[in-house]
Amino acid sequence: MHFCPSQQCLHLASVLQTLSPVSLSASTQMPLDILRQYWGHEAFRPLQEEIINHVVSGKDTLALLPTGGGKSVCFQVPGLCFPGLTLVISPLIALMKDQVERLEKMGVAAACINSSLNQSQIDWVLQRAMDGKYKFLYIAPERIRTEMFLMRLPRMNVSLLAVDEAHCISQWGYDFRPSYFDIKRIREICPEVPVIALTASATPQVQADIQEKLELRQAGRFAGSFRRPNLRFFVLEEENVAQRILDITRSPKLKGAGIIYARTRRLTEAIAKRLQDAGIQALAYHGGMKNSERSHVQDEWLENRCRIIVATNAFGMGIDKPDVRFVIHYNLPFDPESYYQEAGRGGRDGSTALAIAFSSAPDIADLIRWSREKYPEWEQLLKVYQLLCNYYQIPNSGGGSATKPFRIPELVAATGESGMRIHAAVRILHQERIVELEEDIDDFATVYVSASPQDVITYKQQHPGKAQLIDFLLRTAGGEVYTREVRFLPEFWAAKLKIPREELLQGLSRLAEHHLIRFVPESSEPEIRFLGPRHALSKREMNWDKYDFLRKQQERRLQEMLAYIANKSVCRSLFLQQYFGEMDHQPCGVCDVCTGRTKTKVSESDFEQLKTAILSRVKAGGESYRGILTGAYEGSAAQREQVLRFLLDKGVVKADIYGNLS
Repeated sequence: MHFCPSQQCLHLASVLQTLSPVSLSASTQMPLDILRQYWGHEAFRPLQEEIINHVVSGKDTLALLPTGGGKSVCFQVPGLCFPGLTLVISPLIALMKDQVERLEKMGVAAACINSSLNQSQIDWVLQRAMDGKYKFLYIAPERIRTEMFLMRLPRMNVSLLAVDEAHCISQWGYDFRPSYFDIKRIREICPEVPVIALTASATPQVQADIQEKLELRQAGRFAGSFRRPNLRFFVLEEENVAQRILDITRSPKLKGAGIIYARTRRLTEAIAKRLQDAGIQALAYHGGMKNSERSHVQDEWLENRCRIIVATNAFGMGIDKPDVRFVIHYNLPFDPESYYQEAGRGGRDGSTALAIAFSSAPDIADLIRWSREKYPEWEQLLKVYQLLCNYYQIPNSGGGSATKPFRIPELVAATGESGMRIHAAVRILHQERIVELEEDIDDFATVYVSASPQDVITYKQQHPGKAQLIDFLLRTAGGEVYTREVRFLPEFWAAKLKIPREELLQGLSRLAEHHLIRFVPESSEPEIRFLGPRHALSKREMNWDKYDFLRKQQERRLQEMLAYIANKSVCRSLFLQQYFGEMDHQPCGVCDVCTGRTKTKVSESDFEQLKTAILSRVKAGGESYRGILTGAYEGSAAQREQVLRFLLDKGVVKADIYGNLS
């Protein structure tokens, strides 16, 4: 049935009034049985079982598991316990596609909705969700506010709502997405459905914000330790970073697979080339590559046919390679959260791994400049918006424009603005729904046979010229093409059929027009679409104060990152733990600070003097563990740490989860 917009709103209101609570009774299978059946594991990882049992009991849950802790299992296992649909909110298209593929390979029906689908394709996926065809439906948060989704949500049998990367809902967090606020609409429509919010890194302030913004009720909070005892953190000051990396990676003492993070696409390719020239197996990975190219590089690395992957921060989400022996940061990330997540991809098997960050004056200068450009000034945003409208010839009236290619080099040449500033401005315009930006370059297409086998036979009889293409499709994609979307490379299929690629695409499009198949062509480059005519932006319309606030938060996190790099007295592991609100006063003993620290003994008189000074400052209030060690107080940092650890061990001084002393 189709409704006009006003009728739809009335219909939605009536549905909400009559909506009955969703049954949350679990299946006869226990979580451990499901883990064995689908994942082939005999036991859960630490904290997973407690989290899953809490979710299965129907209660809201906040789960903080470090990178590699197995967050997806914490909502996928309960989703298979519950009778209905698990709705997953995720901001990353590539991660959504990857998880859907993994679930389908396990025999679990799953789908995702992203900006690569047109309206009819989205409508089809939503209809199948209402018909109970999926156990998991992944959507980007931007889809929540659309009327197409809101109208269909009440008719889905939603049993669980999973919010991945939940830190994105907090303005105090490092990757704030305003669209995450719309999750409350799902809670209004499905008030009885339990929610699990998951993140790998969140400060205590962000954790509290997640619970408040998602309105988590009777929420259980489960947090794995941020301490990674098998990771050895090092910060190396170096001017010739490329040469030092070459020396490290070809050292006979450093064996196994590794990741090198660089800030730009150009750098990833240059570093990979230098390693290759030195006889080291290395491949570059970045967001500018086609999806098939990225998949190939990732598979080569995962299967140990390539030792080192040199990547931008586009790499790593959802990757679970246990035997990574080193993670090197050629360039520093913008904040401790990103650094911790990226470094944490090493040593997931529990064996020793190195986390090495390089520090150089030129890189720190670039880091500060790039960080400031992430949030342009108001005048800069207006200028970029007008330049884009002129370039794409956006009219002053009418509806949204057609989708256009988003080519940064061409825009830089045409506007005279820097690529970073253009991208930062468009990112904000995307968040505020002024434009829609799709950066995922997916050269895989998808096909699904929507007609019945008998209808396919009838169609072939009526259109003999299409029989060869249909037979090839069914033979190559297999029987699963009747049950789910199958991904394929058009170039590969065209070569097998010995026809031009365009002829293949036209043939598949014609089959789709005749309602025999559903066909989504590949996306060859980033695209931008204006969601309305050109108009005069206002600070009020965009709530610009919010971006001023976010700019200040970004600056604060940058300063913490710079403090981590400059730190010479506090154990690296302790520094990161305390940043995330975890109080542990035992240094790791293996980082560059711990191993390089002078083992100074404290005489009895010095001990009493330092103890008196520390207690005096603690009694005065406002003192922290890190403040004692880094402040310009009596004695050396090593001496102060030794005395403070004694006072903590004896219970004379206590520390809360934020590292504040009393």
